Amino acid sequence: MTSLNAAEAVHEVSAMLAAWFEGSGTVSVRETPDPRIQAPDECLVRVAACGICGTDKRIFLALQPPGQVMGHEAAGEVVAVGDAVTTVAPGDHVAVYNLIGCGACPCCRQGRITWCAATRGSVNGGYGELLVAPERNLLRVPADLAWARACLLTDVLGTPMKAARIAPVSEGDRVVVLGCGPIGLGAVLVAVALGARVMAVDPLANRRALAARFGAEIGCDPGAADALEQVRAWTGPGADLSFDCTGAPGATLTALDCLRPGGTAMCIGANLEMSFSPWRHIISRDAKLGGSWYLHYEDFARCLALMRAGLLDPLPMVTHTVPLARIAHGFDLLINHPDECIKVLVTAEGS
Repeated sequence: MTSLNAAEAVHEVSAMLAAWFEGSGTVSVRETPDPRIQAPDECLVRVAACGICGTDKRIFLALQPPGQVMGHEAAGEVVAVGDAVTTVAPGDHVAVYNLIGCGACPCCRQGRITWCAATRGSVNGGYGELLVAPERNLLRVPADLAWARACLLTDVLGTPMKAARIAPVSEGDRVVVLGCGPIGLGAVLVAVALGARVMAVDPLANRRALAARFGAEIGCDPGAADALEQVRAWTGPGADLSFDCTGAPGATLTALDCLRPGGTAMCIGANLEMSFSPWRHIISRDAKLGGSWYLHYEDFARCLALMRAGLLDPLPMVTHTVPLARIAHGFDLLINHPDECIKVLVTAEGS
């Protein structure tokens, strides 16, 4: 393994390009000192591609400048490792797992990092040419897997896969997906791959069309006067499962309302508060309301296996790809052109 001292000399240059969030909807790409391995369990990764996440969009628009290099949906090649690293080596292709666990608790040892009670922040830096991450946050992918697919394995596919595992989704289930942004489209892909029948609900026609391409049997505009009637007409007694991927006020209630008795609604979108009647929405109907955040390592492995089997391909949702130098254009597309833009990837030159 490459030693810490050797790792410091791996780079051809001492400065890299990185996108700095300046606040109030501005970002600047400038030379930044290369990140350095600081601990024996850390690795240096040359970023090949990174997805723009909804979280990054909110930070981009924030009034207070965060003053950091963001980007956590990253994939790239390991270029150097610390002395204690044993599971990856220079040359390995990896996807970056965002959340940093303590690494020692039972949850971390089982790969269930979101359950760790002592998390230590997250891995950012995907909007730079290089990033540093703990060894345990690097999930290996095959060398022949396209970078664009690799960086979609975590947030976009892994998040709904974990929700589908917890629910769980079974073959033949009728599933209603509310909100067909990248996570919702990932939920459509995952549910179809697991043998479910899917209805996609979204106000944007381009997203409903892509959901149909991904296997959804029917689409519905939630703004239509008869939207709930359309859902009930397709589901019959109600959906076995529903996934709220919007985080919008009221969407979780809709997810509950469209269930059959005994059905399960899963919240994936970050709905910060809601008001509902436990008797009406859950108790009297034997319904279940669950939640799921991010993914566990087992969900990543399952997504990768289904992808390699040809059953899970999120690439068509990538409507735009921009080089790092034009990342501001990528944010403009995502924020101001939702009727044509679904997912934006930021790539390194030549990737």
